[in-house]
Amino acid sequence: MHRMTADYSELLRLLLNLIRFGTIADIDHDAQRVRVQVGKNITTWRPWITLRAGDAQTWFPPSLGEQVIVLSPEGDFTQAAILPAIYSDKFKSPSTNPAHHTTRYADGAVVQYDRNSHTLSATLPDGTSVTVAPGKVTSNAEDTECTGNLLVQKNLVVNQNLTVNGMSALNAGMNVQAGKAGGPAAVVQGVIQATMDMIAAGISLVKHPHGGIKKGDDDSGAPK
Repeated sequence: MHRMTADYSELLRLLLNLIRFGTIADIDHDAQRVRVQVGKNITTWRPWITLRAGDAQTWFPPSLGEQVIVLSPEGDFTQAAILPAIYSDKFKSPSTNPAHHTTRYADGAVVQYDRNSHTLSATLPDGTSVTVAPGKVTSNAEDTECTGNLLVQKNLVVNQNLTVNGMSALNAGMNVQAGKAGGPAAVVQGVIQATMDMIAAGISLVKHPHGGIKKGDDDSGAPK
């Protein structure tokens, strides 16, 4: 009878340990292993479950104190795999709107897609940089608006209209060509200032001579 009771207790323990809840107690990022606090016990170093780990791989490790599920084949913690994650008082949901797909990061950055408003937004902390390299970025949006400064180190190709409401600094020159429909290559509504010279059809605005005048103290007439 005692043997049957012992066997029953062991079987019950194994069944209870098949699926348990716990929190991350330690992380070894290099080994991709964690130890989990389950009740009063802490598991051995076990792998956590990720989205992909084949010809494509993802890296999004759990955090200390994050609530997880411990999946233990045959109820054996030494064979367990750790499944993140469950919201907790320490780590709350970044949104409760069912139309949102949201990721909030530890530095305060929030990346969110709202399917109702069809809006993809990234709210980033000061000092954040976005890098795309190498290759090309193509925007097929009807309008693209830059509310801050735009620094172009190489080429910028705009196939429609480009409107700049602030000062433009072109540090390596400018080449303007008329469109296929003809007309002027550039129209300036205001004053053009040049610190050196302006040349039109090979004629210098500063250095070209004026005919029909005599040398002396008199000024020439207006350009014709």
